[in-house]
This record gives sequence, C-alpha cells and structure tokens, in this order.
Amino acid sequence: MDRIKIINSKQNNITIGERTQTFINALKNKLNEDETNTLVEESAKILSKCMSSEKGATGLAFGYVQSGKTMSFTALTTLAADNGIDIIVFLAGTKNNLLDQTKDRLYKDLKLNSRKNSKLYRIFSNPEQKDAVKILRQLNSKRKPTLLLPILKSSIRIDNLVGLFTGYEFIKIMKNRSVLIIDDEADQASLNTYARKNSKSEDWEEDKTSATYSSILKLKSSFSNHSYVQYTATPQGPVLINIMDLLSPKFHIVLNPGKTYTGGKTFFIDNPDLIITIPEKEVYHHKDNNLSVLPDTLIDALHIFLIGVTIQYNILEKDQIFSMMVHADREVDVSKKFYNWIDNILQMMNKKLDLKDNDPAKMELIGDLKKNYKEAIKKLTSPPSFEEVLEEIQETIEDTELHKVIGGEEEIKWEETQYSSHILIGADLLNRGFTVEGLTVTYMPRHPKGKNNADTMQQRCRFFGYKENYLESCRVFLPNESIEEFVEYVEHEESLRSDLKELSLEEIRQNMILSDKLNPTRNNILSHNILRNKMSGWRQLRTISSENYIEENIKLIEEEIISKHKFSLFEDYGTPDRNHGYLKFGVKDVIKFISKFKIDRMPDVMRKNHTISYLNHLSNLKRIEYAYIYNMANGNPRLRSLKGDNINNLFTGKSIAKGEKTYMGDESIRDDEYFCVQIHNIKIKNNYKPNHGMKVYALAFYYPKNLETSYISTTPFIQ
Repeated sequence: MDRIKIINSKQNNITIGERTQTFINALKNKLNEDETNTLVEESAKILSKCMSSEKGATGLAFGYVQSGKTMSFTALTTLAADNGIDIIVFLAGTKNNLLDQTKDRLYKDLKLNSRKNSKLYRIFSNPEQKDAVKILRQLNSKRKPTLLLPILKSSIRIDNLVGLFTGYEFIKIMKNRSVLIIDDEADQASLNTYARKNSKSEDWEEDKTSATYSSILKLKSSFSNHSYVQYTATPQGPVLINIMDLLSPKFHIVLNPGKTYTGGKTFFIDNPDLIITIPEKEVYHHKDNNLSVLPDTLIDALHIFLIGVTIQYNILEKDQIFSMMVHADREVDVSKKFYNWIDNILQMMNKKLDLKDNDPAKMELIGDLKKNYKEAIKKLTSPPSFEEVLEEIQETIEDTELHKVIGGEEEIKWEETQYSSHILIGADLLNRGFTVEGLTVTYMPRHPKGKNNADTMQQRCRFFGYKENYLESCRVFLPNESIEEFVEYVEHEESLRSDLKELSLEEIRQNMILSDKLNPTRNNILSHNILRNKMSGWRQLRTISSENYIEENIKLIEEEIISKHKFSLFEDYGTPDRNHGYLKFGVKDVIKFISKFKIDRMPDVMRKNHTISYLNHLSNLKRIEYAYIYNMANGNPRLRSLKGDNINNLFTGKSIAKGEKTYMGDESIRDDEYFCVQIHNIKIKNNYKPNHGMKVYALAFYYPKNLETSYISTTPFIQ
C-alpha cells in the first residue's frame, strides 16, 4: 500500500487497520493522495469525537450536496470496524431507491462479494425478527465480522430493529457491544415535527413526537454503548432545533470536497453563464400556469443536452454515462406530461433527420439545432464543427433512454445500462439523496409561491458534483426567481461553512446569516421562534456597559484608534459638535476593533456578534475590502441623558443655524457604498445619580443598501 504505509497506524487516536486500508486501496482510481488523506483524516476525526464524547452523543458531519458524503460515511464504517465497533446501523433515506442505493454502494465500495471481505462484514438490510438467529450467530462468531444494517428511515423498520435487539436473546450479548448509528440525510424525517406545537404547551408530559423521531429515540436507548452521527448537506434543521433535544448535535465536522468538485459557487458565482433563465410564461405552477403547451426552453434544453452528449461521448469519446434531469413538479401527472413531451420530441427529431436534406421540416430542425449548437459549444476551447455534430446526433438520440422516476416506478441500475445517454423525468424522488450519473443538463421550471426553505431548495441541486471533466457541457435551466434564490443560498452556505469551521454550534444557533428571500428550514421542527433581523440602515449600540468595560473601551478607542490615526474632516459645518473626522479602514481591522469593544447587555452583544459575522461573510465573498470609521464631533463629548440603561437620542438630529450650513443630522454622516462605524463620545447627564458626568463611548453601525442582508437568531432579540 503506497498511501497508508503501516497497518494499525494511528490518527486522532484511531487505528487505521486492515478494513480501512483495503477500502482505500480500492479508491486509487477515484481519489488522489491528498483527497485520500483528507478522507481518512476527516473520518478519523469523526470517530475520535464519537469515542471521546459521552455515550449516546449526537455528532454532525456537514458536506456539500453531491460531494461524497456516502464515501465519507463508508470510510467511517471501515474505521469503526477497525476500532472495535461491532454493529453499524445506516438510516438510509425514506425511499426504497435510496436504501437500495446505500446498500449497493456498501457492497461495491467494501467489496462485500469478495471471499475475503465477506468474512470481515455481514450485511442485513431491513433486519427483523426472522433474521434474529442469523444475526446472533454472527455476533457469536469467532471471526467477529462487523454487522452492517442499512434500514429504511421509517418507524416500522426502525421499530423492527429495536424489537430485535431488545429481545431476551440479545440483551446479554449486547452489554459489551458498541454500535454506531449513521443517519444519512439526517435533516429529513428524523427530527420531531411536533416541536413547535410542544413549545406552546405548558405541560411537557403532553408533548407529542412524530413517529420516525420517536422510533429513532427508542433505537438510541436500546443500545447502551452507541454513537449517533448525522450526515447532511443542509444542517439548518439539526443546528436550529432545541439544544436539549437528543438529536441536537454536540459536536460537528465540516467535510471538504475534492478539488474537482463543482457546487453552488461553481455554477452561480464563478460560471453564471452555465445558468439559463426559463421565462415566466414557461414557469410551471399547478394553479397559475400548468403549461398546456410544450415550452420552447424544454426543446432548447433537450437540443443542448443531445449536442453535448454527441460531442462528449461520440466525438471526444469520453467513456462515461451522460444524463439530463427534468423536474417540474411533485405531482405524478406533471412528470408524465413532460415524459410524453420529451418522448414525442425525440421521435419527431428522428423522423425529421431521416427526411431529404431539402425537406422544410428537416431544414427547420437543423436551424433550431444550429441555434442551440452555439450555446452548447460556447465553453469549449476546441469545439467540433456543427456538421460533425449533425452527422453524429441521430446516433445519440437512438442511444438515449427515458426514465420516469416517480413513486419508485423505476430503479436505474447505472452499472448495468447499455445506453450512454439518459433522460430522467420525475418528481420529488429526484430531490434528496438521489444520484444521477453524469448529469449535464438540468431543467427545473418549478417555483413555488412564497418563500422557499433553504435546506429543501438546496437538496434539489442534483446538478452539483464532480463534473470538471465535462463542465463545459453542463447547463441548468431555472426560473429567474430560483436563480436569485440560489445565488443567495450559495452565499448563505459559504457563510455557514465558514462559521462551522470557526465557531461552536451554540454560537451558530445564535448567529446564522440568511437572505430575506429564504426560510432556514420547516417551522414545525423548531421549538422556538426564528427571529429575523435585517442588516440595513443604521443600528445603534446605546446600552451603558459595566464600569470595567467602560474603562477598557475608552483605552481601546483613544489609544488604538484616535491617537494612532489621522482623521480627515468629513465636512465643515462650522461648529465642533457637527464637525466629524473619518478614516478608511481595512475590513479585517474594523472586525478586530468591533471584536475588542466590550459590551455586556444581550441585545447589543447580539448586534455586535451578528455584525462581525456579517463583515466576515462579505469579506469571504470578496464583496467588501474597506469600511469607514467616523470620530463624531472629533472626539469632543456630547451631553446625553439616560433612558433606563440606554443613552437617550444618541444621534444629533437635523438643524439649521443662522449663517451656517444646514446640518442633516448624524444619520447623514456615512458613505452609502460602505459599511460605516460611528464612535460617539458621550458625557452622561443624569442629575442626582452616581453616573452623572460619566464619560462613555457608544457605537453606531451603518449597513449600506447594496450590502444589506439579514440574520436569523434562535434567542430573543430586541431591535
């Protein structure tokens, strides 16, 4: 083995043994050395946290959509087996096709059909009471194989497993056995859908639990020594649920994709020309626009797909499968309608291409293909001629297989197909967890009325994945609103990943940046209100801090900001109270300053923390490099009274003085294109109170319109 030199080496106090080594050896043609090392390191880190945390603790593994999460939990499986885990349970999705997909991957990646590996592992899919004798024999076997139990994420199947392992035959034998539960797509079906209703009840004894959630809790309680790891690309649900919930993660890890991964940033930020807008009149809605007429963009999408496959497979001779996916609505009848449209288009194309060259119908088709050829080749550096494509495209059509993916009607055996080209038309089965091999063209004319849930929308991104080899032929057809939402989501996702790498889960629960256009997740799983607070316009930190903090803030501002920098005059308004200095700061320096400014009252603490996240978010997206700091009244104290613990009327308002320039008020002291911080030197007017005459500093933040966003919080916040 040339990558992992020594069997039983250690990483994060985890043994890398025979099973892991065999698995990694099988990945030589898929992963390079760096990717292999990352995979092992991340999996070892997860297992190390499992084994060092309290028994039954929940962990979260967060990766991109279609980025290799299955490979990650397979690597975790081999490491768990090498480190004495006896049983691994896989909650493998809510649909049979997802269960079969997981089972097939385990067979393939762990080579369970080989004589050697069949002795190391034993797999039982959806085990129940009738399998008890076989499972007991394996647990008592001298070979001590690791038991792999992929099951459907349904209350019936989980309860069957619970019933099996709580039977009297198993109770004694399971005392010293360790179990790992891997919940794939953990934000789907696993969480309690009665959480919101329960939060409004005064009597916790009346709390309700959804069936699958209840079964998972029973499963966890049936194993005295177990770990529970959630895998998902959309962690909003697990992160935001009540921290006291048994499925609320106590530790987490961010999974890194391979270098050739193409995700949201690739499509919506770096290569927006891969995205094609579906016009409003062709956007499907079951009530407002049920599309009784074949959409022109569907024809365009189909042509671009066929041209792309012709180039990639027939001309460039890339030996792989290529696919197109059409997802219009969750209703079965809609999928059937689109299936029939596409079937008819392909048949008509074949018929027209068989006609004589001067036939008007053939000439019209060739004209349409030529138009779409320009779009299909625009990213290719050395594209074949249109004539070359036209010569081969009929062969592509004949080599294309159509699939209806609705209600488990059809299972696609990718490794057994004889076709190079596939078109999948379906409903929600094409959303979460479903793998589409070689997906090049995606057509999704669906857009709901109202706000999308961020996690639901992201799970529709089957077009993400490892596509660097044929990215030039990839296209995504979406309504304009969906495109805008995806751009917003990508920014949210990158911010969330950055935060998850640096912050604790508790900090993230209190601080998640998300566009106004999206909801984080479905409300019914949250036991508290999600409070949304806008990052736009002026916001003030007016609360008087404790005495120690006041002194620290004076030292910070006067010694590190004012004395070390030369401020320029914003504008001469004639009086010291209205004349202010300004300074352009690098955004990282502004973040450092705000971080050092001490506050101890919750509303302002929250505002401060969210602002730091906001600035980091914009900086990471390279949308902001600088900010402005204003020394109001050039540091001269301004007299202000208190209202409770808050400075009353922090801002000076608009005023006109005879012979002087009109002062538009403190709110006008800003740059409309940049984030701004105002520093206010305040002398407290509080007659007959101990703090009368006290000097304090207060801050105000300006969030410009062009950079506005919002954050959500799970803790009460007073605006």
